[in-house]
Amino acid sequence: MIVINKNLIIPADQEENRKKLTAAVNKRKTSDRTLFCVILPTTDGGILEVIPAFALRLEAKDHDITVVGICEGRKNALALVEQMIGEVYEKTGGFDAKSYYLQ
Repeated sequence: MIVINKNLIIPADQEENRKKLTAAVNKRKTSDRTLFCVILPTTDGGILEVIPAFALRLEAKDHDITVVGICEGRKNALALVEQMIGEVYEKTGGFDAKSYYLQ
């Protein structure tokens, strides 16, 4: 199952495309190879994961997926993860992103 977090994070320069980005993830199949999702870890010990949007359905066959961030471009996705981890550390003093984003 794929769940999009109610507090979905999108880079400020892509915020005007929020509806387009979330609609692309909600599609049954997406062929957009430039769209990346930041998800909560599917294994113990992880912080956040970045996967291409087209791979979400494949990943969801094995695990429940919670999408906490979306953006266009792999480099942007990595920068978004860095920003998100920094926020988690700043607010909690730790790296438990799963607890932080599921509040």
